[in-house]
Amino acid sequence: MVVNMMMIDMQDTATGTIGESFLKSLSLLEQAHRRLHDVVKDDLERAGERSLTGVQALLLYEIGEGEAPASVLRARGAFAGTSLSYNVKKLQEGGYLIQTRSEDDKRTVTLRLTDRGKKVRTRVEKLFEKQATALEPTASVRADDLSQLNKTISRLERFWSDQIRYRL
Repeated sequence: MVVNMMMIDMQDTATGTIGESFLKSLSLLEQAHRRLHDVVKDDLERAGERSLTGVQALLLYEIGEGEAPASVLRARGAFAGTSLSYNVKKLQEGGYLIQTRSEDDKRTVTLRLTDRGKKVRTRVEKLFEKQATALEPTASVRADDLSQLNKTISRLERFWSDQIRYRL
């Protein structure tokens, strides 16, 4: 069964023009990103944490153990399509993070996790570790597959950045 699915996947990606493959890749990236949010949300709900979205939990994960300027999170682009300020407000109201404004520049906001936020971050981190060890035995995804994927996605991101920067 797994071999048949792998053959279908290989056939899907082996045919078509570069344009068709590019459009298929865009669609798959978007679907995978949405599915990641679903997986995180599902894991949190199983643990009894029902008040967070997948996006909000990933935001807590990205903030990390120290402090993170909101502008850095926005610049990374990981939260495009969502309102960073809305999610920060909801996380602050829920007691997951603390938002502080700079004394020098009131526009500069720094984010720091509360103990409740750190628990969620730890849960997401453990989920990622569990999934990383399950990739090869359950999904036939090897380290070299991920390495190639990372190279390709990095090249796409650089290509798109150049499109904007140099107005190509």
